[in-house]
Amino acid sequence: MMKPNRSASAEPNGVNQQNTGSTSRGIMYAMLLGFALITLLTACSMGNDKESGHTELHGSETWEKTASLKEQPGFLKDHTKLTQDLYAEVHNHTDLMGGINCYCGCMAGTEIDEPHDSLLRCYITEHPADDGTVTWTDHSTSCGICKKEMEMIVNLSKQGKTDDEIREAIDEAFKPKNVKS
Repeated sequence: MMKPNRSASAEPNGVNQQNTGSTSRGIMYAMLLGFALITLLTACSMGNDKESGHTELHGSETWEKTASLKEQPGFLKDHTKLTQDLYAEVHNHTDLMGGINCYCGCMAGTEIDEPHDSLLRCYITEHPADDGTVTWTDHSTSCGICKKEMEMIVNLSKQGKTDDEIREAIDEAFKPKNVKS
């Protein structure tokens, strides 16, 4: 029996295929290493959450932490003076805002956003923490109803209206007529 002869051209192709496989594996390992490094760096940077001015995306909202209710979030610099003034009034009306419904639809939530529990949640994500820090949301910056409700709170407060009168006025102006209390 004769052994089959290998052709001269078969060996270099085998070597080429082996080199191509090594190169592909090397590229794959380099990409995995890069991905792991990026993931590690991202995870480490998320640990600075307590810093004032830190922003994060939550659903469709940008959240930004400040040292107090009196310190405005940086995202407001891109908005009108009226929007900035309304956010500046939050610290004067937090208790009232926490008991007022928002009628923009946010209280029902969406596929990507959790439901809001009041108009206050349209401006801040929670009451100030023990250390006084506040996490603001940009939800109201692009919502006309949230802004109109806040304008009413500010204006009616200046007129000396009680919290109950303000709440009733907002319900009268914004609550859909087919919704029962």
